[in-house]
Amino acid sequence: YEVEPCAKFLADFFNYEELNPPDRYPSVIPAPHSVFSWSAGDCFDLSIALCSLLIGVGYDAYCVSGFAPRFITKRNEARSPCPQLEWHEVDRHEDMQHAEEDDDEYRIPKKPPLRSEYQERKKLDEAEEKARLDEEEMKSDSEDDPSSEEDEYENRRIHCWVLVRKGSREVQDDMYVEATTGRIYKVKRCPYLKIDLIWNHRNMWVNMQICGASQVELDLYNSRYFEYVMLEPEVAGGGQDGGGLDDGDAGDQTADGNRAEQAAQILDMPPAWSDRIDIPREKFHDRCYQGEKTIFYHKCKVEHYAPYTQDDGLVQRITLYKDVRRQIPLEIRETFQHRRDRLFERTRRPMQNETVERFRPGRLSSTTSAAGGALKQFREVSARSRELLFYNSRTDGLVRCVELIGEKMFEFFEDRDDRLVYHSVTLDASLASSGGRGGAGQKPKDTYLVESWGEVPIRKMTQKFARNVNVPTDQDIHKVCYFLAEGRIRVDYHREKGQLTYKSVTYVNEDGTVYCLPRTGPQPTHQEAQKFLQMQASCKESLIEAHGRTHQELSKRRQEEAGIRASRSVQGGKKRELGALGGREDVLEPSVYDLARESASADARREGAEEEKQEETASKVDVLAPYLVDFMNKETGYVQLDSLQAELVMKKCTQDFRKRLTDRAEIIQARLRDEQNQLRDRRAQMQRRGDNVEKEEREFERYQSQAMFRTQILEQRLARHEMQAIEKFQELERTLQEDPRLAAMWQREPASMGK
Repeated sequence: YEVEPCAKFLADFFNYEELNPPDRYPSVIPAPHSVFSWSAGDCFDLSIALCSLLIGVGYDAYCVSGFAPRFITKRNEARSPCPQLEWHEVDRHEDMQHAEEDDDEYRIPKKPPLRSEYQERKKLDEAEEKARLDEEEMKSDSEDDPSSEEDEYENRRIHCWVLVRKGSREVQDDMYVEATTGRIYKVKRCPYLKIDLIWNHRNMWVNMQICGASQVELDLYNSRYFEYVMLEPEVAGGGQDGGGLDDGDAGDQTADGNRAEQAAQILDMPPAWSDRIDIPREKFHDRCYQGEKTIFYHKCKVEHYAPYTQDDGLVQRITLYKDVRRQIPLEIRETFQHRRDRLFERTRRPMQNETVERFRPGRLSSTTSAAGGALKQFREVSARSRELLFYNSRTDGLVRCVELIGEKMFEFFEDRDDRLVYHSVTLDASLASSGGRGGAGQKPKDTYLVESWGEVPIRKMTQKFARNVNVPTDQDIHKVCYFLAEGRIRVDYHREKGQLTYKSVTYVNEDGTVYCLPRTGPQPTHQEAQKFLQMQASCKESLIEAHGRTHQELSKRRQEEAGIRASRSVQGGKKRELGALGGREDVLEPSVYDLARESASADARREGAEEEKQEETASKVDVLAPYLVDFMNKETGYVQLDSLQAELVMKKCTQDFRKRLTDRAEIIQARLRDEQNQLRDRRAQMQRRGDNVEKEEREFERYQSQAMFRTQILEQRLARHEMQAIEKFQELERTLQEDPRLAAMWQREPASMGK
């Protein structure tokens, strides 16, 4: 419905074909309906299709034909910046502007900084040098640089693009839309060289200006700039400026005469011949031509994939490179859809060994019994650090977990009943050699398990708590530091509002005995000492549990990625079945539209099966109906047979059925004998004639081949009838045995049977 997304969709949807030769107009212009059905076309086909859609949604759109440089006509964007990166930068700049506007209200105005002419001149020289180096780099290093070789069609390459004029749909300024790439250019800063024609569904205008495309005046109804081909009714009536003569001093009679002459020579616009544009659902979901597309930009490569075509749900990959040749990757950005693990974005920086993954809400826990899940972002620098961010929907209140491998691990919490907001553990591998408080040669008893490091001694543990308004500040604990290597515990309390100082108490733990420093001050009671020792033990236990949860999350992520790699190696990139549902091991989940279509298809199949069953029941023939007419009670309409009558009906039915099968076999045999006798007679007749005309021989060969074919068919039919006759007779006996109307025959007394 908007210009930019519509142009971008069509640029990805169509397969672009260059004009051949590039300096001539195409001999045929297909209808937009055909272009959409082919999903391919040249610049004229794509521009007309885009213009048709824009006009249909209310834009004042026109097709423009003229001349363009080679990189436009070949859709070579190797020197152009990636538009996806430009969108990200614009969004970030707008966010920063909003933040600055919010802060301007409380910002103190600053004095203007001092200026240095020397520094300004130095910066200008550095900028010029950088621009020169960038230009040399783009010209010399790039193999696909459009200006790397001479162009034999320079300034003669014909091209077509779209013009959207201001006024309709709140368009502020005129703009050009490149249908092959989806880019939008300002009229005064467009890359096009020259304009020849402009047309839409009403008229066509010829450019009369001898200037570049960026200097063209787009006043279509001014005859100094453009000449129209078809005379519109309002122009014929003199309703538009510039529709008459240029000389304003001409008399009314002359103007009326010119209008009458022009009206007599009106060239009507032919009616539209195109069918209604229709995009099949499958092609619309593919988005790209044949489901995938790769575009090269300046130091960037963008790959697009249709949903459900990749085993890992990948729909877009943007690779940023250090060099113009695109050989040293700096950053890889991947976008996913329909993942069961809720992953939607991954950023990898190979030079820094850094990976950042982002997840949508709804990710489940690795175990149903433990708190977990709700992972929002996972950032890992290989062998250095890990960071996990969570949505505020976990039962344990965890929102952030950071691990500096081998150094420190800390977690942040929100909305916990025990008011815990932070806890951390600081490690020191050097304590393993010094032995901590026990001296050298003794193994520290307080250790923390680190992956690929083993047991690392703990130097310090820390806990922080939120303010409890029901407790005085000098009794409400804010921070507790457990210095395990030194055997000390420091307790900091909350400060009063408006004060800078706060209460802090240091305790010493010597083999379970806790006392306060200084020794001359008040000492803690036995209950208070046990409380701090219990808090220390519970802090260590909670940190170990946190390590276990983090390890489970990491193990789960590794298993998911390993499953994806295994699926990719097995399936070999084969397109997945949209309606195929699986357990949690399956990587992708179907969209709601696929589920709705699958449900509708299942309902249709079920209804069809029921209809077939009803038709089969209705078409079933009652083989006993002709034999039961004589035994039917005329008053009640029911048939009640005794054993003798039932036996009589069964014998008569089987005899008639056997006779019918026998008659059918005799008919086939009679036809087979007739064909064999006729063929034998014709052969004897040909033998009696001896050598005769070739025409009769050809006729006999034709008749013989046809007779042999009929004979073979009859033999096969007879054999099939004999096989089916046995099966049909067995089926008849089974039907008669199961028929309740003949049940009396099977219920006779044994005595009567013997008699």
